[in-house]
Amino acid sequence: MSAMHPSQYLPSLAIAGLVVLFMPSAAGQTLGELANAQRAKQQLEILKIQKDQEDAEMAAKLKSNPLPALSQPGAPGAASTAPTKARPQIVLHAMYTRDHVWVAELASEQRLALALVGMKINGQTVTAIEQRGLVLFRACTAADVRAKARCGQRVVRVGEAI
Repeated sequence: MSAMHPSQYLPSLAIAGLVVLFMPSAAGQTLGELANAQRAKQQLEILKIQKDQEDAEMAAKLKSNPLPALSQPGAPGAASTAPTKARPQIVLHAMYTRDHVWVAELASEQRLALALVGMKINGQTVTAIEQRGLVLFRACTAADVRAKARCGQRVVRVGEAI
């Protein structure tokens, strides 16, 4: 057997050195890819939990508000016993000034919106936004007067429902 010359070991040492040199960067890419995959998996799980929660809330709403039974057309009081569709409650959430102009924020079901003059809210028209509050107007009809319903001008302050 002949002995190997040290120059014959050079290619194999070079390959081993390159493997050792690039191992940390290859592992870094793999860890980064694993982190991205884990992040995506967690986001999918969060979305699934949110969807399940929304489905549960919807089921609870349907369970608490069953569909009304169909009534006989000639039955007395059939119209008065049918539940009316409830409107979401709208509240004057905040008032502030922006460039010396009053701004009113309305909140409804965890959503915010800005009130604008001329906007209709539950049959009432926004006529002004002032320091004292949101000024609403609803024309009075004879039926409103008989039922003693709110009509005319009304000022809503922060925290009040419209």
